Amino acid sequence: MVWGVWGPVAAALAVVLMVIAAWTGWRLLRFRSAQVALMQLLRHRREGRMDVRVKVLERGVIGGLVDAVDTLLADLETAQDETLQERSKLISIMSHLVSGVIVIDKAGKIILVNHATEELLGISEAEIVGRWHWEAGHHYGLSSLVDEAIAGGVVLKREVQLHKPKDMTIEAHVTPIQQASGVVAGAVVLLHDVSEWKRLEYMRSDFVANVSHELKTPITALKGFAETLLDGALNDLPTARQFVEIMREEADRIGRLVEDLLDLSRIEAKQIELHPEPVDARWLLQKTVELYSFQAVEAGVKLSYRVDCEGECLAHADGDRLQQILINLVSNALQFTRAGGEITLAVEVAGDRLVFAVEDTGVGIPASDLGRVFERFYRVDKARSRQSGGTGLGLSIVKHLVEAHGGHVGVHSEVNQGSRFFFDVAGLALTTEEEV
Repeated sequence: MVWGVWGPVAAALAVVLMVIAAWTGWRLLRFRSAQVALMQLLRHRREGRMDVRVKVLERGVIGGLVDAVDTLLADLETAQDETLQERSKLISIMSHLVSGVIVIDKAGKIILVNHATEELLGISEAEIVGRWHWEAGHHYGLSSLVDEAIAGGVVLKREVQLHKPKDMTIEAHVTPIQQASGVVAGAVVLLHDVSEWKRLEYMRSDFVANVSHELKTPITALKGFAETLLDGALNDLPTARQFVEIMREEADRIGRLVEDLLDLSRIEAKQIELHPEPVDARWLLQKTVELYSFQAVEAGVKLSYRVDCEGECLAHADGDRLQQILINLVSNALQFTRAGGEITLAVEVAGDRLVFAVEDTGVGIPASDLGRVFERFYRVDKARSRQSGGTGLGLSIVKHLVEAHGGHVGVHSEVNQGSRFFFDVAGLALTTEEEV
């Protein structure tokens, strides 16, 4: 009786339980499928296999989660690719910049530099990236400028002196990197080497001062003698004649200075035309010696020439300009060679070049001055040079004319032992009749 009542109930309950168990198993199976699919998806994306898709039996919340993760990872991959492309572009741009670039994070550490920075600071990228900016070469002036810009959140520009790897003047621009909230997240530093600009600026200033000084001396002399003549010296004919002679010499000196300035200006601006032709070096030296023979006799100096060539010795150069070079060098040697001394002009073959030299037994040049003797208006013995009527531009003209010929000019000298100025030009090989 009891079984007859509960039997159907038990059977129904068993069926329900079996249905629940089957449904639960089915749900667990779909959940496990989604879990496996999610793990496969993450593994594929980690391996960079963006084109592989996974099948998910569960299309409900779990399936949606897998799809959302798949979309999110794809978006992250795209964003990463774009970031890498932008970084590659940035690195490419920075590598071609002639100015140094340093990127610093908000903690003060260097995160990016370009090749120009490595050359300026004399330190490699591997040594500098990841370090505090004040450790990068230990340049206090540059580091303090960066700290000031980051702390104040303002753009700063300043010239700083660097002494490593060499002495130079750097113009540094520091621009803070600000987030949307206004918080400073770092800084970008641009470094420009302005050492050459500063040197040229100094040379221009020095040039103006020198020209003013060179012109002031003869102009003052002309004015003084003219006033003396007007005050009555005209009536004293011997004195008046002497004053007029001096005035003429000073006027000639001004003329030489102006002519040298114009000549040097044209040479530096490459406004002169050279007319290369075969020039007989022996004839050129002989002509220069003859030209200065009278001055050499007056100065008590022996002037001669020497040709260390076998057969003819021909230069491929502008003959007039080549003689101008030798004239300036001989004139310079006469200024600094005492009576009883010697000046020798020489030429020799060095490969396909001819090397000319002007050697003297004069006072010589101190080692500290050797590097500057070819500068405009630079004089080792200023008083003696002016007394001899020199303009201070002769050696500078020599240097530019030699370089215009594609040659090199130099000097070897010792104090009280004399000097040897030398330069080279292209030689011209001769062809004998048998070789034709």
